[in-house]
Amino acid sequence: MTIAFDGICLGDGPATGVGRSFLNALQAYADRGEAECVLLLPKDVTMQPIASVRLVEAPRGAWQRQRQLPRILRTVNARLLHSSVASVPLHTPCPTIATAHDLPWLHPELDEPGSAWRQFATRRALRSAARVIAPSTMTKRDVAMLLGKRCPPIELVMHGTARGPGPTESSTTARDGAFLVLGDDRKRKNRARLRAAHQLARAQHDDLPDLCFCGPPDHYVDEAEKLALLQSCRALVHVSHFEGFGMPVLEGLANGAPVVCSDLPPHREIADLGKNGELALFVDPQSIDSIADALARIHLDSELRWRLALAGHQRARDLTPQATAEQWSRIHREVLV
Repeated sequence: MTIAFDGICLGDGPATGVGRSFLNALQAYADRGEAECVLLLPKDVTMQPIASVRLVEAPRGAWQRQRQLPRILRTVNARLLHSSVASVPLHTPCPTIATAHDLPWLHPELDEPGSAWRQFATRRALRSAARVIAPSTMTKRDVAMLLGKRCPPIELVMHGTARGPGPTESSTTARDGAFLVLGDDRKRKNRARLRAAHQLARAQHDDLPDLCFCGPPDHYVDEAEKLALLQSCRALVHVSHFEGFGMPVLEGLANGAPVVCSDLPPHREIADLGKNGELALFVDPQSIDSIADALARIHLDSELRWRLALAGHQRARDLTPQATAEQWSRIHREVLV
């Protein structure tokens, strides 16, 4: 049995965040040995081989994908197409699984309306899928709202990442790096307000660590460098206005970093265990004062850093590539019954 995985999310530069999570889960899925895995890789993308995964060149561009992917699926004799994005082909020789990461145009406060064509195409593609995967309950609800009565079953499958070494009290205290900020520079990432909050906090605490921004468009780092930063930073800071999931928050927890993050439902889903406690320091992303207070508090309170680092690393046991792959496997079996 052959399962084709659509790797179009890997076509925009080095694999970071969600793209890296997809690759790690694909490797974990292939390691299960349940099916032959074929990765449809966008034209001109080069990458290291993945054990037990066959790489097949696939087209870029919406129209080319609609026209050519069905032929490729027939050629590789795919029983199922599992896409890393929402835009699956409408007419395929096998069932499709789409992944909806976020739907920002449903949140007008973001001022990211998206084109009418994009909204139409996304709606049609998702409705054509046998299943839709969403990484958070919020995104799952957004998909259901978008598609209405003609909505296929939606599966909540949170992203996963590998865990780094477990933190100790001494290793957490010894963290003397910058405040690490992972992600791009879109307005929703709230960089301007974070810079203002950092300036305010530093005016009161002159030993406050610097901010270190890592991500497109100007500061790509490879996986080894990112892991080194995650394991040495004073804290991971992610105060965005909106997220479909919040991969940096999970990466921080998994690598024993104390985390400061915005109080958003997807972040709560990752880092708030309800009665069992919060695993991050949550802030109001609209408030410079709230962010500044959190930066100062996480820097000055070593006991808080240690408590968050330990609890967060334990939480990351539940959100690994292997856990994602297990969910994928269950969904595939159900679709192919």
